[in-house]
Amino acid sequence: MLAVLAFVAAACSNTESDTTTTAAAEETTTTAAEETTTTAAAETTTTAAAGGEVAFDVGVTAEPCPESGNADRGCIYLGILTDESATFAAASPALVAAQRAFWAATNAAGGIGGQYDVALPDDLKKDTQYNPEVFVQSYNDIAGEVAAVAQSLGTSQSLAALPDYTRDDTVAAPMTWWSGWAFDGNDNGLVVEFGTNYCFEAMNAFDWSMQAVPAAGRPTPARIGILAIPNDYGMDYAAGVKIAAAANNVEVAWESPVIPVSAGGDPAQTEAVQAVLADPVDVVYLVTGPSETAAIVGGAAAQGAQNLFIGAAPSWNVGLLASAAAPAFEAGIYFQSSFVEPWAADTPGHEKMRQTLTAAGVEDPNDFFVSGWVSQYGLKAALEQALAAGDLTKAGIAAAARSLQSVDYEGMLDPRTFGGDPNTEFPRNSLVGAVDTAQPTGIAVVQDFFVGPTAQGYDFSQACAG
Repeated sequence: MLAVLAFVAAACSNTESDTTTTAAAEETTTTAAEETTTTAAAETTTTAAAGGEVAFDVGVTAEPCPESGNADRGCIYLGILTDESATFAAASPALVAAQRAFWAATNAAGGIGGQYDVALPDDLKKDTQYNPEVFVQSYNDIAGEVAAVAQSLGTSQSLAALPDYTRDDTVAAPMTWWSGWAFDGNDNGLVVEFGTNYCFEAMNAFDWSMQAVPAAGRPTPARIGILAIPNDYGMDYAAGVKIAAAANNVEVAWESPVIPVSAGGDPAQTEAVQAVLADPVDVVYLVTGPSETAAIVGGAAAQGAQNLFIGAAPSWNVGLLASAAAPAFEAGIYFQSSFVEPWAADTPGHEKMRQTLTAAGVEDPNDFFVSGWVSQYGLKAALEQALAAGDLTKAGIAAAARSLQSVDYEGMLDPRTFGGDPNTEFPRNSLVGAVDTAQPTGIAVVQDFFVGPTAQGYDFSQACAG
């Protein structure tokens, strides 16, 4: 199984959350906030522009972006808080490349209101090492130079920096689908989330299995198992599975933690494989990264496991099909839930993404590009709304984010309403894919966007976990 790791050391952006406790994250954040000088007092400049006067302060200049080619436009600088050396080190290049490609396409189409281009320069990109303390320090290193954050990777990491985001009126595009972002106090209106959260994604995956598994000639699932990383990502998705299981009178036979390889876990995931073999169930839900998925599915199948596996969105990487575990996946025992269609989907947004990234030299697509690209639509809408109000100050951008009414994702996701009751206005739909070696990223959609009965009837009044 060690051969697997050469291909699949990646996991999706926000998904696996660091095992650092919430209390520790809060302590670190408090200290950083107390010791760091606020950027809120930055001097405000007002300039005349085609659409009238525009006020700006931190991270916005009347001078053009470096190498933008548009001398008649100002520049909006965005920061990137990613992970280049720990759990998501292999995912980061695709996420960052897609975000930069999104803004390159935006600039080529007129930028923000025809008056500003957007830049994500290397000196404003920080390796946070997937560590809340390093994350907070990394943010404060660039806080005085960025108008907003284009990538805030990790749930506990982003929560650790939230007091500082609030202090500075910094809007951030998260790379995390924690269900708690929907509620006041967890995002302060500054975290412009996108897509369906882990909890609803899991409910839908479960409800799909109750129909699809017997339709494929297997018994209707009666007993299930859960293998999850013990963090906000793992707990949130696992909570959705358990909520759906209870609603359907299905037994959760066992639930076992999975320690990621990057956090010192066993590369062969022996304990997880033994959990699958020791007490056979109908379906095992995986809330892991691709490395762990390969070890568990490949290891269990090689030892005769007969169950199906359903993985959360961050559990898959097309590199699995070039690994030692490939035969297990090609046998049709693995399915993938997700908040967004894969690379090859037929939507205007997917097409624009593919054209832009292909022109930039991308030859090996994966679905981390999709996550990175679609993450920027909400931030773009906030910047456009702030410009329309003539206020590109940090406070002005924050006010725009807090008052967003809707965001159009060019067909990649349904248009989304912000600012309302999460129980009535936040998305609950997701999809399910199956392994297909003919697809560019190894996954073909077998159930397009839908809302299962469990998610449909769930009272979403608080985070499912965390």
